[in-house]
Amino acid sequence: MKEFLDFLRSSQFRFYQERDLGLDLYHAGIPGVALFILAVAVAVVFLLSIFHAIPKRKHVVAILLSLGSLALAIGSVTTFLHFQHLPALESRLIRASAGPAPVTDGQRAAVIALPLLVGVLVFGASLLGCLYMGIFWGTSSLKKLWRSKKP
Repeated sequence: MKEFLDFLRSSQFRFYQERDLGLDLYHAGIPGVALFILAVAVAVVFLLSIFHAIPKRKHVVAILLSLGSLALAIGSVTTFLHFQHLPALESRLIRASAGPAPVTDGQRAAVIALPLLVGVLVFGASLLGCLYMGIFWGTSSLKKLWRSKKP
């Protein structure tokens, strides 16, 4: 486990500027495509909640947290499994079609860690969506307090 964390710490994320991240996520296999679908699902649920198409806040929070947690779990498990089987999977995961080939171990680590990064970003977006719901769909007493302070 310590080797895996050291591998992640050595990632040079600036290398993403030179690569096509969509293709790298696609080359990660079915879990990479699932992460993309979960990211779209979180965005759709958030937009539906903004326009009150999902009427209950507790449903929105539960859906957002479950989608974000699932994305985080898929991303971390996928990255760990790719790290474990890196020599055998390297030709499938790192392809020249997505951009220049990684030269250093840090650049290779950045390409391998992409599912984890996407999972963390989707989880963070779902937490921000829940925070938004907490602030703008607050209790009626907060809304009354807010209305009473207006001149």
